[in-house]
Amino acid sequence: MIYLLFVAVALVLISLGVWLGQRQPRPSATRRIGGSLDEVDDDLRSVFITEVKSEIGNLRRNLMLWKAAPTNLGRLMPLRRSFHTLKGSSRMVGATTLGDFNARFERLLDRVIDKSMLPDPAVVAVVDQAVGALPDLLAQFEGQRAPRVDIAAIMKTADRLIKSERAIVRAPRPADADAPAEGIAAAGAAAQAVRAVRTAVARSDSAYPSPRPEAGNTGTQEPDDSASR
Repeated sequence: MIYLLFVAVALVLISLGVWLGQRQPRPSATRRIGGSLDEVDDDLRSVFITEVKSEIGNLRRNLMLWKAAPTNLGRLMPLRRSFHTLKGSSRMVGATTLGDFNARFERLLDRVIDKSMLPDPAVVAVVDQAVGALPDLLAQFEGQRAPRVDIAAIMKTADRLIKSERAIVRAPRPADADAPAEGIAAAGAAAQAVRAVRTAVARSDSAYPSPRPEAGNTGTQEPDDSASR
């Protein structure tokens, strides 16, 4: 009887152990991202990789359109949207380098969109470099290889442009005008005087019209000799 009880308890313990083993979460994929160990669920990681590849394709297409017309904000908005999407997705899976990288270019394009920065060649060039660097950052996330381009240098260039004051668009102040304020006032007064003279002459001409010759009169008259006779 004791033996049967012992066997029953053993079977219960074995069953409990099997059940607990099934309840354990499956191992997650561990990758070294941005210099730190981050655990990413396999399914989430796969979805993220697919999304990054899709957004890289969108960025490449929209970059070509924007480079043809850098001042066209309608062509710039899709680029900014892709960087914003990649920033959020990267931080969700713990890809800190990818997240920080995309966040910088989102901020850079925000400055162009709010017209506090001109889309000059330096801005276009660094955005072009950023789009070209994204496949390398994705390969690093997947554990395939280190980036072949200088990611740190691209990020520093973006930071410098974001903080730069040289590209700020400011409305010209009166003190920055080519002519002094006194000169502008004098020119305005002179123009007003000329207009007044012209108006006075026009009114005088209308009040005292020039006499017109009568019909049949050639304008030449014979001298009157009756007074001398």
